[in-house]
Amino acid sequence: MKIENSACCKIPNTNREFWVAKIRRNQERDQENYYALQENGWQVIVVWECQLKPAVIEHTMREVEVMLNNNLLSFYKRNPIPYPTMEDDQLPMAAED
Repeated sequence: MKIENSACCKIPNTNREFWVAKIRRNQERDQENYYALQENGWQVIVVWECQLKPAVIEHTMREVEVMLNNNLLSFYKRNPIPYPTMEDDQLPMAAED
């Protein structure tokens, strides 16, 4: 999963060509790492620094909470927790008169 806000990235006006190429390489590397983690069974949540500012942190944390809950629920749908069962001879017997 990913939380992404492209408005956080500002390309400097000086040496713009360098920065555009650098940001593009960073994005490609991040995407490769993201997919590698997913291939190994990890769920990925990306939180940008700008999403931790006081004005938006509560919203960001709610999004993270929803993603974590969804991941957990989907995990248990694939791997349900077995309901404990007892063999007939292990069942507690009612008191007899």
